[in-house]
Amino acid sequence: MKGTRRGILQQLEDWLHEEQGERFFWLSGGVGAGKSAIAQTFGEICFADGILGASFFCSRGSDDRCNVQLIIPTIAFQLAHRYPRFREELVKVLRINPDVGQERLSLQLEKLIVGPFEATQIQTLIIIDALDECDGNSLGWFLISLCQHMDGIPNVKFFVTGRPAGEMAHGFFRQPPLYPPAKELSLGDVERSLVDHDIKLILRARLRERVKVGGLCNLPKGWPSSSDINILCREAGGSFACASKFVKLLMSQHDLTTETLVWHMGQINKTLEQRWPVPPAEIIQGAV
Repeated sequence: MKGTRRGILQQLEDWLHEEQGERFFWLSGGVGAGKSAIAQTFGEICFADGILGASFFCSRGSDDRCNVQLIIPTIAFQLAHRYPRFREELVKVLRINPDVGQERLSLQLEKLIVGPFEATQIQTLIIIDALDECDGNSLGWFLISLCQHMDGIPNVKFFVTGRPAGEMAHGFFRQPPLYPPAKELSLGDVERSLVDHDIKLILRARLRERVKVGGLCNLPKGWPSSSDINILCREAGGSFACASKFVKLLMSQHDLTTETLVWHMGQINKTLEQRWPVPPAEIIQGAV
């Protein structure tokens, strides 16, 4: 939502325009922290500025994981559509090896991404959101392959979001020498007051929109009050995912008393916790 996450978005824009510095930005955070919303907003800003080359959202498939094999071909296709010079180089590759999309990740990356970039020296940004939705072993190899080729594409920056490294527990994070020079930001380190401020903005705007639609009952004049917003924000527990699902529910609800909405918010939080339980501390500690 416009007006939220301003501090984080400013950090991303500052990183993007740094000529000297890390070319890999890792934004981490637990479930519901708002990583995807930030990635989408940042992508929209960069697209409007003509900086975004390609983006990929790692959504869960039928086996409850994202197929990492789809990332590189999809990004290559978008880059070819965006940059004619990149397309010319990619076509050369595909004429020689039309089945490159079936090869192992390191070769895909080298032929479909690195080669065309080395030949064209295009400056751009690539966004990969929710990378932790991919299979663990595949994800590790993908990141290792990307790390190994970073020097060959000096004009390309990568913005990647995912769960905290400790929770992901993939081999890539157990091999520090292979880790690309990265700028990291954990949403868990953002002050809770700033998170709650943004959640309140979202709740207040969406509730007012719902009131304008009409067809409601049991609402006092001037609802929602600041007290109502504070109660709902507290129930959201700092989770943007919870707040997002909550506002989607609003349009189908007619009884919008604070008590009823608090109950709905609690149910949404329970559902999210059941779908993405927090790993036990000993698992997290053993992964890093």
